[in-house]
Amino acid sequence: MLTLDIAREPRWLDLPQGVRLLAKPLDRITRAAAEGAALAEAKALLGEAAQERAVFNGLYFLLLVRLIARRLVTAWEGVGDRDGAPLGFAPTALDALMERDDMAVAFWDAVIGRPDPAEAEGNA
Repeated sequence: MLTLDIAREPRWLDLPQGVRLLAKPLDRITRAAAEGAALAEAKALLGEAAQERAVFNGLYFLLLVRLIARRLVTAWEGVGDRDGAPLGFAPTALDALMERDDMAVAFWDAVIGRPDPAEAEGNA
């Protein structure tokens, strides 16, 4: 029997330095769309340099994390401006947060790096 227990409600993700993001669950359609867009954008930005695997992979990862975060994240806590005042949630500010390696990797691990629920149950 196929059983699916897939979360549909947004959940809070704990990232480094007290940052929390409220994110909708990632589905395969959203991930595939983000992967395609990140691939196209990385190729367009790099041109001939896209042949350099390390450079391409780094840019692709950054773009993919940004695109997925923009589609999933709806709010945050624990993010401040230069003076330490709470910073309101905005897509451009979210992009800046995802440019930090520690935040991008923690977001990846929390959202993208976890196993697919169907695969985890052996139903894929």
